[in-house]
Amino acid sequence: MIMEEKMKPKRIFGVAVTFVLFALALILIIGVDTNWGNTTVKKLTLSTADGDVISAILYKPKTATPDNPAPAVMYAHGGNDMLEQGSAYAVELARRGYVVISWDYTGCHNSDIATGPSETAPSEAAGAPTMGAETVYNTLKTFNFIDQSKIVAMGHSMGGQYTMAFSINNQEAVNLQVNLGMNYYGSPKNEDYNFNFVCIIGDADESCLVRSNNDVASIFKVEQIRRIFFGDFKSEADKVPEIEIGKKYYTTSTNGNTYSRTVYMPDSCHAYYLVTNDAVQTVVYAVTSNIGLGLDAGVESYEDHGKISTVWQVKDIGFILMLAAAVAGMVVLANFLLDTQVFKGLKLSKTPTLGIEKSNWMHWVFFAVLVILPVALFRPGITASRSFLGINISKLWLLGGTNNSYISWQWTVSIGMIVVFLAYHFLWGRKHGGNLLNYGFRTADDGSFRIGYIGKAFLFGLLTVGCGYIIFSLISAYTKQGMHIATFMLSTINTNRTLCILMYFLFQIPYFLTSSLALKSIGVTETEDSTKGTLKSILIGTVCTVAGLLLLWLFFVLIVTQGKTVTNSTYFAQDRVYISTIAIFPLFIGMTIANALNITVSKKTNSIWAGLFTALLWGTWMLISCGGMAKYIY
Repeated sequence: MIMEEKMKPKRIFGVAVTFVLFALALILIIGVDTNWGNTTVKKLTLSTADGDVISAILYKPKTATPDNPAPAVMYAHGGNDMLEQGSAYAVELARRGYVVISWDYTGCHNSDIATGPSETAPSEAAGAPTMGAETVYNTLKTFNFIDQSKIVAMGHSMGGQYTMAFSINNQEAVNLQVNLGMNYYGSPKNEDYNFNFVCIIGDADESCLVRSNNDVASIFKVEQIRRIFFGDFKSEADKVPEIEIGKKYYTTSTNGNTYSRTVYMPDSCHAYYLVTNDAVQTVVYAVTSNIGLGLDAGVESYEDHGKISTVWQVKDIGFILMLAAAVAGMVVLANFLLDTQVFKGLKLSKTPTLGIEKSNWMHWVFFAVLVILPVALFRPGITASRSFLGINISKLWLLGGTNNSYISWQWTVSIGMIVVFLAYHFLWGRKHGGNLLNYGFRTADDGSFRIGYIGKAFLFGLLTVGCGYIIFSLISAYTKQGMHIATFMLSTINTNRTLCILMYFLFQIPYFLTSSLALKSIGVTETEDSTKGTLKSILIGTVCTVAGLLLLWLFFVLIVTQGKTVTNSTYFAQDRVYISTIAIFPLFIGMTIANALNITVSKKTNSIWAGLFTALLWGTWMLISCGGMAKYIY
C-alpha cells in the first residue's frame, strides 16, 4: 500500500505530461497547417479511372472563393514516402493564397497499388507514369474556387518525374512545372514544353551528387535541358548555349507562346533531412514570382529570397511532440499495467548477476564489439535485401523501398549478435549460472514453462503499443495526417497492409531476440531499480545497438553538406548505399524507442518476453505504417 502511494504521484505526472504533449502537438500542427484559422485542411479520398484509391490532402485558404479563384499547386512526394513530406511547401504556399493538394502517389502510403494503366502507363512523350496526378487534376477541375489558368505541377525527386509526365501530357492545363531535386524532362524526343518551367536542385542533393560525379551544377549543362530553355531542338548540341543558374529565360515554344525557364541551386532540396530554409524560400520564390501572387514584400528578385518569411519548422516541432505523446503514453501505461492484478504476475524474481563485471577486461571488449557490430555490418546488411546468404529473398517482401533494407540489416546483425552471445556464454555466462532460464526465458519463478505467461506478455505488449497507437490516431484524426520528421515517418496503418503486420512482426524477431541476449554480456538490465537505473540501461543499450549508426549518418551528412561530395567515397556511392545511409536517421529513432521499451519492460519483469513483444509490435508499426507497397498478399 505504501509503495502504491509513492507510485501514484509519478503516474499522475506521467499522464499529465502525455496530455500536455498531446495538446501542444494538436495546437502546433493544426495551427501551422491552417495558418491559425485562415486555411481549411481536408483529407480527400479520390478514385482513379481504374477505381483505385488515391489519398490526398487539400489546403484551401479562405481567400479562395468562386468570386476570387486561387492558383492551385499539385504536389507529389518523393520515392517510398507519404504526402506529409510536402508540408514544408504546402503551408507556405497556402499562407500566400494558393490552394495546395498533395497526394500519396500510386502504391505509396494510403493510396492503392494500381490495378490498371490509367496512371501507370507512360505516354511516348512523357516517358514516365503520372501516378495519381491525372486523378488529382480531374478533381481540381471540379472546384469552383480554382483559377484553372494557374495550375502548378510540382514534384520532389521521383514525384518530379511524375508531375513532369503529367505536365507534358496536359500542356494546355499547366501554367508552371517545378522539379525539386530531379532533372527529368520526359522523353528526349519530346520537343513540346508549352508551360513555364523551374528546376531546383540543391548543391548538397546526395542523389544528384552521385549522378553528376559531385558536380551538381553540371546537371544544368545536359543537352535536353539546354534545348528546353532555348527552344532549340535543331542545332548541334555544342551550339546550344549554357544556362546561368538563377537567371530567368524566356523562349517561344511550339504553340507560339512565350514561357519562362529558370534553374536554382539552393543549399539543398532533395534529401529530406537537408530540406533547409533556403530551399523552402527558393520554392516559394519560384512559384510566387512566376504566378504573380504572394511574393513577400521587399523581394524584388531571387537575390532577395532570403527575406521570405517561413513558419514550416514550427510544424516539425508539432510532429516531434506528436511522437513524444505516443511514446509517453506507452511508458505510462506499461508501468501502470505491471502494477495491476492482471499483469503483475509478469514480474518474476531476480536472476543471478550474469553480466561481465566492469573491472574485467572482457566487459569492455564485449562493449566495444556491440558498439561496432551494427556499423560494421550496415553496408553488407542493407545490400542483402535481395540476396541474403546467397538466397534470393526478393519475393519475401510486401513493402517496397528501404524498409526491406532495414530487415536485411537486422538479419545480418542478428548473426553477429548470436556469435557475440555464444562467445559470452562459453567464456563467462555458463560459469556464473547462465542458462536459458536465467537469460530471460523464464515464464515462472519455479522454472516451469507456462504458455499463459507468454500469452499474457504478448497481450501486455499489444496494450502498451496500442495505447501509443490510439494517442497517435487521435492526433492524426484531428490533424488529418500522419507524422513526417525529416526521414522518419509514422502513420495509422491502412487495412491493405494487414498481412504486413504479421510478416514484418515475424521478420524482426531474430534482431530483437539476439540483441537482447547479446546485451546480457555487459549486464544492460542489471542497473539499480530506479528511474536513474532504467535510464542508464537505456543509454547503454542505445550506445550498443544504434548509436554508432547515428555517427555514421552524421559523418555522411558532413561530407555531403560541407564537402559537397558522395562519390569520392565508394562506401556510400556504390549500390545506392547513400539512400540507405539517409535512412539511418529514422532507423535510429525507431530502434531507439523499440530498444528503450524492450529494456525498460525486461528490467521490470526480469524476463525477456513482455519487452520483446512490446519492441516487436512497435517496430512493426514503425516499419509498415507508410512508404511504398510491393504487394498486399503473396
